[in-house]
Amino acid sequence: MKYAVISVSHTGAELGQTVRAALSDDVVCYEREGAESGGTARYFTKTLALTEEIFSRYDGLLYIMAAGIAVRAVAPHVASKAFDPAVLVMDECGRHCISLLSGHLGGANAWAREVAAAVGADPVITTATDVHGRRAPDDVARELFLRVEPLEALKPVNRAIAEGRPFAWLVDPALPFAEDVRTKLAALGVEAALYTGEEDCAAAAVVSEGTLSLTMPHVYLRPKNLFVGMGCKRGVSEGRIRDAFFEALAKIGAAPWQVASLASVDVKSDEQGLLAFAEHMGLPIHFYPAEELKRWADAYHVDRSEFVEKTIGVGNVCESAALREAWQGKILLPKTKFAEVTAAIAAGLSVWSASGRVMKRK
Repeated sequence: MKYAVISVSHTGAELGQTVRAALSDDVVCYEREGAESGGTARYFTKTLALTEEIFSRYDGLLYIMAAGIAVRAVAPHVASKAFDPAVLVMDECGRHCISLLSGHLGGANAWAREVAAAVGADPVITTATDVHGRRAPDDVARELFLRVEPLEALKPVNRAIAEGRPFAWLVDPALPFAEDVRTKLAALGVEAALYTGEEDCAAAAVVSEGTLSLTMPHVYLRPKNLFVGMGCKRGVSEGRIRDAFFEALAKIGAAPWQVASLASVDVKSDEQGLLAFAEHMGLPIHFYPAEELKRWADAYHVDRSEFVEKTIGVGNVCESAALREAWQGKILLPKTKFAEVTAAIAAGLSVWSASGRVMKRK
């Protein structure tokens, strides 16, 4: 995960360096000119201008400053809970760490707890389901890489949970991996039953790839929401591709049944090992022109190889392909090297269904 820590005072900058040192993720400190900490950082002059530049580049933004400044900075860029990064605000003395935006889908609530623990602050969480100590579908979806549909149904569903009304976690028995889903949910403290059509509850969350007959407020949690970008050496075997695929999924704790499709650059469209693997897995695979992938690499500021860019036309095949395939998505596993293969994984955050995206590309 990639995070930005933004401070406007010397005290805040020093606190930001403490946060950066404590977290295991990729953290970049942005410090206002004239209020530097002396540590590794990038410098800026205007908070609003910096936010406009970096808002979409990071999975999360931590503002160490007054909440009002942070609110004014992010306000013009807030679009949807499906896409917005996690946003936290912390006072420069490190007393309170507030989850401000994208508490569930963006992971701000969980990140606020992590940051607060790192510096001895109090995490401030205001999401209704959290303050009542109850799990929300969008929070669970983030942890299991599921996509929530429709987003507008979350409000009445989460309201029912917060109010303590009868709520059902359901799994479509038609899913060939239904028991695996129930096991994953149980590991998060969620007891899910198989859908029967006779549920008596105020609201529900259903893991399904289809549409079921439900009359109460409900959301679907779509399981096929991961998109794997792959690059490889010429003539690589199907076995190498397979090993890289499963090792990549293991790194993020995901299962093969969560993958919707594969993607690569068009010069690999005749790569027999790649094509055979996709066929044997029953997964669609899409190949994009290098020029198109380069635009995605530029937009998302992915790391790239100058040699690969000169050779193929895009300096990071797998990561840019994963982002393109996921559309408005988020990288979960950046470019990772395996034997003769590179792989990256993105989660689709678009409100389009994964099956709809795949159909459009066939």
